[in-house]
Amino acid sequence: MHKYLLAVCEDDLVVREEICRYCNEVLDGEGITHQITEFSSAEELEETMETDGQSFHLLILDIKLGKKSGMELAQELRKRDEATSILFVTGYDEYMEQGYEVQAVQFLVKPLIFEKLRAALLRDWRQKHRPNTLVLQKGRQSLQMPIPDILYAEADGKHGARMILQDGEERFPASLAEVEQASFGQMVRCHKSYLVNLNHVRKIDRQTCVLDNGQKLPISRKYLKLCQEKMVALVNR
Repeated sequence: MHKYLLAVCEDDLVVREEICRYCNEVLDGEGITHQITEFSSAEELEETMETDGQSFHLLILDIKLGKKSGMELAQELRKRDEATSILFVTGYDEYMEQGYEVQAVQFLVKPLIFEKLRAALLRDWRQKHRPNTLVLQKGRQSLQMPIPDILYAEADGKHGARMILQDGEERFPASLAEVEQASFGQMVRCHKSYLVNLNHVRKIDRQTCVLDNGQKLPISRKYLKLCQEKMVALVNR
């Protein structure tokens, strides 16, 4: 299973533990499988990446560390790696311009505001690290398909799901809840019997959502607000 790998580099133990606690709370709440590794110095993190060959999806760096600053580490990293995301958490805002130079995803000033960290984490994960493949496993049966190919999923009434694709369909003995979880939030419940891929939704009204192929799916009152909120978040992403 895809695991979101984070490194938290902060020389203040209390602050480091707070950041890790916040990150765990956010990612656990979203059902995102992850692993957080703590570092107290830039040198320690650098050795882990260069000598041990450990890679991370996101580095959460303090700027003022020991001999080497978080900014210096980021600048060196960018000379050879543009894929790893960098998020700065610091008590000094005068480094913000340098943060943009190393393509930092966010620059958060202490004291840390939980909602701002949450937004930065989820934006990075959704844009760069969220799996783009639906993987379902049931006993010896397995199914893998690109999520962009899926228009919607429908309960087939036989303890399974029917995935409607752009060029056909697939059936699998999984519940809609299992499909929803495996999609990492990319398939959204619009009705007790349907999940829709919002990337294929052209319009939402009070009773239906219209797909980009013109097909209409029902939206129940229970899930209308959720679909609207998810659609707005997708457009603003």
